[in-house]
Formats: sequence, structure tokens, C-alpha cells
Amino acid sequence: MLIRSFDPDALRPAHDGTILAQSVFSGKDIGAPFSCAFGVLKPGMQQKPERAPVAKIYYLRYGTATMQIDDEVQTLKAGDVLFIPANTYHTMRNDSHEECSTLAIWWTPMET
Repeated sequence: MLIRSFDPDALRPAHDGTILAQSVFSGKDIGAPFSCAFGVLKPGMQQKPERAPVAKIYYLRYGTATMQIDDEVQTLKAGDVLFIPANTYHTMRNDSHEECSTLAIWWTPMET
């Protein structure tokens, strides 16, 4: 049985230092076609915008965040789950006075 818990002391800068992250499971760790990590945005932080070749699901564990996918902007709250299609421009920022945290899962989409 593999169990991982959120550990604030394990957070490390990611996305060129624009977010704090803790690896949960890599695909190699568990023999899966996906990987996942916890992410934290402190107040005022914004994740470096990107257009990644992977699809993602973000679960907002706590806090609030502003998410932009291409030209659409939405506010996320704790408990929200968001799908980000592969190759779409996206960024997340924390405009609040409290940190927010996600669980992110990403994978290379299957050819259809």
C-alpha cells in the first residue's frame, strides 16, 4: 500500500518558482499513465502561464484561486474540480489573502 500525505515542509518551487509543489506519485512510481502533485499558491502568487502537451485535472483542496484557460477566466473555490485540455493556455493565480492548494493530475492524452 502506497500512501502519500500533504507535507508543507516537502513543498519545493516549481514552474520556474511561480508555485510550490510536492510530488505525490509519478507514473513510474505506480506504473500508471499519469502523475500527480500537490500545489500551493501563497497570496499574490501566479503560476507561470503555459501551454502544455498534457491534459490536467486540478482539485482545489482549500482556498480560492482565479483560473484562466485560453480567454476564459473563472474563480475556483475549495472542492471545485477543473479539467484543462492539453495544449491550452492556462494559468492560476491567488488574489486572496490566504494560501490555496490543489491536487493536480496530468497525463498525455490518448490518440483518438
